[in-house]
Amino acid sequence: MIKEISPLKKQLVKFTLIGLLAVSVDLLCYFILLNLLPAKPFQIIGNEAIAKSISFMCGMTVTYFLNKYWTWKKKDRSGKRVIKFAVLYGIALLINVGSNSALLYVLYQYRNLVDLPFKYFIAFVGASGLSASVSFMGQKFWVFKTSDTVMVH
Repeated sequence: MIKEISPLKKQLVKFTLIGLLAVSVDLLCYFILLNLLPAKPFQIIGNEAIAKSISFMCGMTVTYFLNKYWTWKKKDRSGKRVIKFAVLYGIALLINVGSNSALLYVLYQYRNLVDLPFKYFIAFVGASGLSASVSFMGQKFWVFKTSDTVMVH
């Protein structure tokens, strides 16, 4: 007997696959921008924060359209949904950029971590994981909420 996969598991698998693609776009843009932007384009903001912000928005565009049509199966053109998505990803962006910057600070400031290789990649993965968790919950229970979505208490 073949056991059917639950709708939640299907959504998680699709969200993860799309997320991997979006993170790949984000990562590629991030490293390209790190190498193209001057080290300190503004007085108080380094190129890491600017590169991460722009690259995150590139990944966000990928995830919106693919998740909308494939994961959540929404075919309508809801302006309200776009606004909710933008608010959710604004929050996710702050979480992503903030945690990326915090991780880079920790990796460069603590003596035991200074010699650790791939600091930018480590910070990128940590920031992406944290913001992806927030994004999935926000999309499932707020942006693309359906009548069959049941909240677990």
